Amino acid sequence: MIPALLLLISALSMIFFRIAPSFGGPEVIRTMAGFSPLMALALCGGAFFPRRAAWGIGMAAVIVPHFIINAVQGYPLWDANLPTLIAVTAVVAVAGKAVGAKASAVVLIGVSLLSTVLFHLVTNTVSFFTVAGYAPTFAGWLQAQTTGLPQYPPTWLFSLKQLAGDLGFTMAFVLLCRRPSAAARTETPDTSAAVAAPAPAA
Repeated sequence: MIPALLLLISALSMIFFRIAPSFGGPEVIRTMAGFSPLMALALCGGAFFPRRAAWGIGMAAVIVPHFIINAVQGYPLWDANLPTLIAVTAVVAVAGKAVGAKASAVVLIGVSLLSTVLFHLVTNTVSFFTVAGYAPTFAGWLQAQTTGLPQYPPTWLFSLKQLAGDLGFTMAFVLLCRRPSAAARTETPDTSAAVAAPAPAA
């Protein structure tokens, strides 16, 4: 029940944070862009959901909003960002499957943090090579990772918002999907091994 509820929340979150701002104009996009918990969904999907569901959820969260957003904003439906997003999401989903649902909250939150950093570095590096406006130098690459192009909000601000969304969403998954710990189970007395003592011989 809880994984199904989180799946619904995940879908609604992706719609609200990734798709809805595209219909609200430039200022709404500037304000809301980045809060989408995409990496948390990929990570926690890999950790808590069955393998097929994890892959399906992660890929759908990348592909469907991408096509809708590009169609609404008049961009080509297929661009260099889509395979990049798919690749990064797949890597993070594999990382989630590797750490598993039994990983500690600290581990999951740490991997979530690293996933957001990976997303930032890879996607902005691809932008550096494919988007006109960046000088083909190390300074241009550094600009892509920090301030971005002048006509857009800074890339560091976008990733800071994404970090907040990813960490918050990961913590929600951990709190709601966490299985009872071994310590909690040991608090319940185990009476299965209790054997009645034989009555003393007369």
